[in-house]
Amino acid sequence: MRRQEKKSPTMKDVAKLAGVSISTVSHVINKTRYVEKETRERVYEAIQTLGYRPNILASSLRKKITNTIGLIISNITNLFYPEVVRGVEDYLTKFNYNLILCNSDEDVEKEKNYIEVLFSRRVDGLIITPSKSSETRENLDLFREKNIPIVLVDRKIEGLYEDVVLVDNVKGTYDAINYLISLGHKRIGIITGPLDTTTGYERLEGYLKALEDNNIKKDDNLIYEGDFKEKGGYEGTSYLLNLKNPPTAIFSSNNLMVLGSLKRITEIGVKIPSDISLISFDDMEWFPYFSPPLTAVYQPAYELGETAVKLLFERLKRGRKKKKEVILPTKLVIRESCAPPKKYD
Repeated sequence: MRRQEKKSPTMKDVAKLAGVSISTVSHVINKTRYVEKETRERVYEAIQTLGYRPNILASSLRKKITNTIGLIISNITNLFYPEVVRGVEDYLTKFNYNLILCNSDEDVEKEKNYIEVLFSRRVDGLIITPSKSSETRENLDLFREKNIPIVLVDRKIEGLYEDVVLVDNVKGTYDAINYLISLGHKRIGIITGPLDTTTGYERLEGYLKALEDNNIKKDDNLIYEGDFKEKGGYEGTSYLLNLKNPPTAIFSSNNLMVLGSLKRITEIGVKIPSDISLISFDDMEWFPYFSPPLTAVYQPAYELGETAVKLLFERLKRGRKKKKEVILPTKLVIRESCAPPKKYD
């Protein structure tokens, strides 16, 4: 004899047990309208008693929304990005939205695959730290053609007219280089990020502007293009310190590269700050515990993620059409890794 399958409880069953209408149950579950506390509690009790589970997929198909946002970040090993993710996630949770997190590893092909996956999952919007400018712009056409909102976070793409939230990379770097110059440094090396990213070339722009404003001639030998990874910081520092006339200070354009810088400096026995001054763009919570504590440019990673979701919701919930660019301020945190340059007889 075939065993009869137990029928799953429906919203109608919940409404009957709670003594309310089906629409009231729907408002309680989806939080689409205010319902009196006593009524809400009866609905929740009925849901628990019956073991009711909403059919999210069917609901999404009816409403043409999934209450899901896609987030693609460029490098999960960089602890700057988990803070961005937390800012996104915390804000989404307030509105009962779900998050699908993807890590591109700065790989445009991997990024393209994730863009296609998120599109097929019918996410309501996309937040992305683009890996490359031109290639990413083309891959995002999938979302743009369907008018699915996109917010660029931390980096922007020239020629792509979408919402974007950034930090003030130019001023953050400018302040750091100005500080080094105020200590007496004139030969300042910089390890940039990839110059086909806005974070890479904007930080270089701040460096060059500080030199110009202080009447210090640019020396191309002091500029090394890195990769925003530890390897780039290590190789860049090795290159700079092997110059015939090496710099007296190094500015490393992100937190991972400064770790590479520190590794190489330690290997060759150079002392910070007596032999070389060092500054990082990105302030990490453990930098105060380094020996010596590391001077760094703080950027508000959590607020970047939170602001990105706010921009997305302005499009999703309020129908805003005009694109926005938000630039958040940075702050130079001075510790003990910088000193006046050593004077030689």
